[in-house]
Amino acid sequence: MLALLETSRPLSLREIGGAVAGYPPEAGALRQAFERDKRTLRDNGIPVAVERLEGEEQAGYRIRPEDYYLADLDLTPEEAEALGFALVAVRLEGASPGDVAQKLGAAAPDAPPLALLPSLPALGHLQQAIRDRSRARFGYHGRERLVAGYGLVFREGCWYLVGDDEGAGGLRTFRVDRIAGEVTAGEPDAYRVPEGLDVAAELRFSPLGGSDGGEGATEVVLDADVRVARQVRQTIGSAARAATAEDGSVELTFRTGDEEALVAYLLGLGDAVVVRSPSALVDKMVHALEGAR
Repeated sequence: MLALLETSRPLSLREIGGAVAGYPPEAGALRQAFERDKRTLRDNGIPVAVERLEGEEQAGYRIRPEDYYLADLDLTPEEAEALGFALVAVRLEGASPGDVAQKLGAAAPDAPPLALLPSLPALGHLQQAIRDRSRARFGYHGRERLVAGYGLVFREGCWYLVGDDEGAGGLRTFRVDRIAGEVTAGEPDAYRVPEGLDVAAELRFSPLGGSDGGEGATEVVLDADVRVARQVRQTIGSAARAATAEDGSVELTFRTGDEEALVAYLLGLGDAVVVRSPSALVDKMVHALEGAR
């Protein structure tokens, strides 16, 4: 970490191997050892920047001080107290609010959290890939994906990645806890985020798993009564075909790439929604309701 933090320019892998004691001299073993350590740093929230180099080695690495060190926040006593409470009220799983509060110049009260955000192994790698504008490669629903990530959103108890899926050709949503295997990043500065994009608005929850559910998605037909019709239409978004009845209820037809997420969402709406098809999804809803009972 110190070698990457104290350099004024990105270091090549060979330079890192020469500067850090204990790294093996062989190129393959060196790469493996460095990737392991880089993953450890990112898992602990330390941003390792990847930058282009001239010459044989195309990538250099460093920890930019402006990304790592915090400027003095110069908090008033009231602001420090509010910040300390916020750190305790909403906590990232596995993190110590006291350590974070101390670094920010605030004191965390001794109280249980009101909300606990899950921490997932893939999160740090996805955050770094988004920061570097590097396409992230990972397994999802049995296929390898290459995604230009636009942002991460936490909603309804889950983390979601919103980005452009190169294989599917369009904007998609991926539930982070469903990502299989390791997340690897490609070359930095490989894409740009569309100007004015609102990632949270594009998420639209994630029963669809993207704008049309992607390859292998299931077509769903459901009825939503007047109590929740507007909410469900907004959640699912413009990808759904809607037929509104005189009483205000609506029949929606859309595609989902994540049936489990859809079932979990619909269960929260109680008897205000009824799934019509496919029959396999109806069976899943019945099974889930009987389990809840």
